[in-house]
Amino acid sequence: MSSQALAKLFEPIKIGDVELKNRIKISAMAVAMGEGESISDQIVSFYEERAKGGVGLIGISCTPTELVDDPMQGLYDDKFIPGHKKLVDAIHKHGAKAYAQMGVGYSWTFPGKELMYVSPSGLTATGRTGSPFRMGAPHDKEMPKELTIEEIKMIVEAYGDGARRAKEAGYDIVEAIPAVGYIVAQFLSPKTNKRTDEYGGSLENRMRLLLEIVADMKKKSDGMAVSVRISGDDLYPPGEKKGYSLEDSKQMAKLLEAGGVDEIDVMAGWHSAPVAMIQSMVPQGKWLYLAEGIKSAVSIPVAGGTQVQDIEVAAEAVASGKCDMVYMARANIADPELANKAKAGKLHEIKPCINCCRCQESADDPPVYCSVNPRVGREAEYPSAMPEPAEVKKKVLVIGGGPSGMEAARVAALKGHNVTIVDENYQLGGAMLLASIANPKMGPQMRYKIKEVEALPINIKLSTEVTPEFVKQFNPDTVVLAVGGAPKLPDVPGIDKTIVRSRTDMQALFGAKASNKKKDFLMTLALPFVSQFVKYFYNPDLFRKLLKFDFVFIKNRPALLGGGFAGLEMGELLLECGKKPTIIEETPYFGSDFGPITRWVFKKILRDHNVPMYSSATIKEITDEGIKIDIGGETQFIDADAVIPTNITKNTVLYDQIKDMVKEIHATGDGNDPGKLMEAITSGFIAGNKI
Repeated sequence: MSSQALAKLFEPIKIGDVELKNRIKISAMAVAMGEGESISDQIVSFYEERAKGGVGLIGISCTPTELVDDPMQGLYDDKFIPGHKKLVDAIHKHGAKAYAQMGVGYSWTFPGKELMYVSPSGLTATGRTGSPFRMGAPHDKEMPKELTIEEIKMIVEAYGDGARRAKEAGYDIVEAIPAVGYIVAQFLSPKTNKRTDEYGGSLENRMRLLLEIVADMKKKSDGMAVSVRISGDDLYPPGEKKGYSLEDSKQMAKLLEAGGVDEIDVMAGWHSAPVAMIQSMVPQGKWLYLAEGIKSAVSIPVAGGTQVQDIEVAAEAVASGKCDMVYMARANIADPELANKAKAGKLHEIKPCINCCRCQESADDPPVYCSVNPRVGREAEYPSAMPEPAEVKKKVLVIGGGPSGMEAARVAALKGHNVTIVDENYQLGGAMLLASIANPKMGPQMRYKIKEVEALPINIKLSTEVTPEFVKQFNPDTVVLAVGGAPKLPDVPGIDKTIVRSRTDMQALFGAKASNKKKDFLMTLALPFVSQFVKYFYNPDLFRKLLKFDFVFIKNRPALLGGGFAGLEMGELLLECGKKPTIIEETPYFGSDFGPITRWVFKKILRDHNVPMYSSATIKEITDEGIKIDIGGETQFIDADAVIPTNITKNTVLYDQIKDMVKEIHATGDGNDPGKLMEAITSGFIAGNKI
């Protein structure tokens, strides 16, 4: 990336009369960190940290009506103004500007009535009952109620009243969000707007509600700068399901500019569209063409994003003229110092977002957290990235160099303890060494964690097996046990056959340590050579390419035992590598251990490619040719040349052996409670702070 492109990102820009110090925007998020719908100390801490990080504009997700279990912040009553003022003041203190985004999802509470699921015409985009994304309302099981003219006028008034409160609280800009299929967006689309009155029919009529909202917001806020966040295309396939395209959105943008809008934020798609938009497999910057199209139609600033976590992609988008600003919410969750680091040219110090979407999937309960930044949602509890020095310095032994162990070692070292981290593999990384092969986003995060550890005064001992005798001789004050999980193997005939490739077998590649299970001749012969190759030339991209061949560890017809996150992700990887996987799950559900934003995409990819997926399946026997399973009392045989258990369970063997030998012990990560990266890093962070 050129220095000119990066410099352009940090040029000031005006939205109306509001000048921003740079072009990086944190779009409004439903963070669920409030006390009800009120501003909490945690919300203030969360956003103040990101204001310190150097962004130009920060959005706060607000609601102009009362909702239920609302992850947004209320602005439907004057009682909320003092809390918002406290938040805005904290943002302003560090040179950033703040805007209040008015959004409601799919429901509305009118005075004197209960919360109602509503829409322009009593229709949904899919034709099915229920909203596609829960936002401040229960999951509705019926079709929405059609709004009356009187109710529409009340909605307009509520938006305007919210803008007036935002102005009084000190916000610089107020934003309406007719995007992703929410109520106001449904008025824009002929697919969901079948009205025959002044709010339906022509584009001008379908835009009427939004333009009235903008006018009322302007009027009641004394001409405050107003932005609008739209979906540049609903991303439904062409034909009867298509509501509007980019060309339609260009016309909408022109009407918005003529109606007094000062900036347009361009998103991709509706929640209900059958298209992956923000998941990790979607290329960075894929949707910037939507912002570029809108920008060509108007003269006011246009912001792009949706799938931009890489600062280099952001800088290039602005420098090339695709958009005037870039919104980067998830990237600033992962690293609140992103803007400051980028401005200083320290791009290698930016903590990479792995784009797992768990921050969005956790917006209801618990609040927004992050897989790679354990302080997210805990900034009030841990107010500084630099922990307080420990009063008593301890000799700390961290057993296991995976994400949990590395995080515990990092925090303990920052507190001034004498830390040693020991791992039986050739290199640090633990389960991330394998995960990086399946998920290209994991490699940069693993390298970042390793650099964090190597930059601190931490003793690192690799290729070292920890036994009770080792611990006794080391004589630590504190042990952090981060040994990772154990393979969860079914207790069935044939589980010890050479056709089974367990997690232990795969981990042997990274430690040159054979498992207890008897290997076939090729695997026994290959293991020492492959392990030495891995030791000196470990490269996840290379291993991903090698999987396309008839590899001795994973062959062409693998059967994956477990349809959770690990099984579906591995299934998608093997499919991409030309294999013919089969997935077997003992419960009725696939992907039950990860959120809806990502789950449906993996399932769709696998089913679109006709990958056999068996649920409610009981494994009866493993043979040299495959697996016998039972489904509903009927036995089936699954032909396979490799059987790969993907589930893990806790690993307490070493804990039980040493728990009485040390004064203080903390069990973390998969060895204590199997989870994903967020749980591993968080448990290490908490353990490190306790020492």
